[in-house]
Order: sequence, then structure tokens, then C-alpha cells
Amino acid sequence: MSWGISHKKAQKAQKAQKGIYRVFCVFCAFLWLIPSALAQQRPLLTEDPRLIPNGAFVVESGFSYAHKAQFPLSGLKGDEYSLFLNGFNFSLGPRAEFQINGAIQNFVKSGDYWRNDWGDWSLSTKIRIVPETHLLPIISFRPTMVLPNSNDSRGIGLNSTQLFGNILAGKSVGHDFFFGNAGLGILTDPVHVRAQQDVVTYGLAGVLPISTRFSLLTEVNGWKNPRHNPSPGTESRSQARLGMQIRTGGVRWDLAATEGLTHLDPRGGLVFGLTKEFQLWK
Repeated sequence: MSWGISHKKAQKAQKAQKGIYRVFCVFCAFLWLIPSALAQQRPLLTEDPRLIPNGAFVVESGFSYAHKAQFPLSGLKGDEYSLFLNGFNFSLGPRAEFQINGAIQNFVKSGDYWRNDWGDWSLSTKIRIVPETHLLPIISFRPTMVLPNSNDSRGIGLNSTQLFGNILAGKSVGHDFFFGNAGLGILTDPVHVRAQQDVVTYGLAGVLPISTRFSLLTEVNGWKNPRHNPSPGTESRSQARLGMQIRTGGVRWDLAATEGLTHLDPRGGLVFGLTKEFQLWK
């Protein structure tokens, strides 16, 4: 009799353990499938309309390689290596963030010779206008100023001031997030005095989470100069990227392949980097 009672208790315990195990598996699968709701910028050029968390400071860094890059203003051609492509993102509250982006050094190998120069750094503010709802997409506005930090005598940078204004929009579709940019850019004409070149900017991207640690990303990004004969350095540019993000140890690593879509863009390339978030206040 006692054996029968003990056996029944053991069976109930086993069933309870199986139930707990199933709940645990479902919970783990649920966590595994939930995508991150935060901005997913690197390695994309198209700006994510979502903001970094309130009170956060996000640091980005990496490098890029561009095969057969062209610099029409100087006529320089070669493979370009950009080191320490840095981004510093500061939360300004629940509706805005401030950004500083730029490369520490750009190197170009043309034949047997190397050239290097500072990159032009940019200052941006991203302002959320409309939050995402069940029906409406998130909409943000991002003005950007590119500063003339480079030395045009090196033949790599334009050493000119550029202004951009972009509307950013994005919408979640299931676990995926699709977003785009559209706007205008005012480029200082590097050839003609007191002149400018106006361009239309665009970008279309998608983030496809495979798990909480791994995501696939893709985009097409560029600008269109409507002039038939634009000044060198302000011609239409476009690029496609296909990459991934891996989250581990509190760091988000990224890797992407690039492909130029105009005759002036690099024939191919590679982008690699990391993103780290610090919480300054809540």
C-alpha cells in the first residue's frame, strides 16, 4: 500500500517536472524570438527612426574597406581603408538624441603609394515626432551638418560643409522592422565659388531578427543629384549593404558586405564594427 502511494507521488512529481520544463522551454523560445525594440544603426547607413533608450550613451566604432574607390575631385582611385568609424550618441530625453559621427583616418592605396587624411565629422539631432502605434509608423526628423575636417590637398575628402535634413519613418511587421529615409542635402560646390549643389537623399532598410542575439540587415542608400553635369565630388551616389548583428557580452558586433550601385561607387567592400551602450541616468 505504501509502495503504491509512493509510486503515485513519484508519477505526479515527474508530471510536474515535465510541466515546468515545458513552460521553461516555451519561455526561452519566447525570449529567443523577441526582437530588440531599440535603434539598430550599425552597419547600416540608413538612419533608424527609433531613439536610443532614455538616459543612454551609445558608442560605435569600426572599420571599412572599399575596393576600387573613386574620388572625382582629385582624380584619385584605389582601395580605401577607413579606421575607427566612430559614433557617439547621447540621449536628450524620451524624444531626442544628439549624434557625433566620423572617421579618425582614411587611407587610400593607389598603385604603390598610400595617402591618408582625417574624415569629415558630422553633427546630428534625431527628434521623434510620432511614436509607432498599431496602425501608424514611427516618424522622426534628423538634421545633419557635415564639418570640413579633411584636407582636400590629400585628394580624399572634400573639406566642405554639407547640410542634410531627413524624414525618418519605420514600421514593425511581426518581429521584423522596416524603415526608410527621405530628404534634401545642400552640398558646398567644391569647384565654383559661392555655389552649391542640391541633392535628394534616400534610404530603405530592414532588420530581420533571427533571435535575440542574431539579426540580418539589408539596405539601399544614397543621394541623387538632378543636375546633368554636377561638379566633381557631388555626383549621384548609391550603395547596397547586406549584413548581420551579433549580441554577446553586452556588445553588439556587426559585419556587412557592400556593393556600389553607380559607376563612381566602390565595386565592393566590407564593414565591421561594434556598438556598446552605457546607461548614464534613468
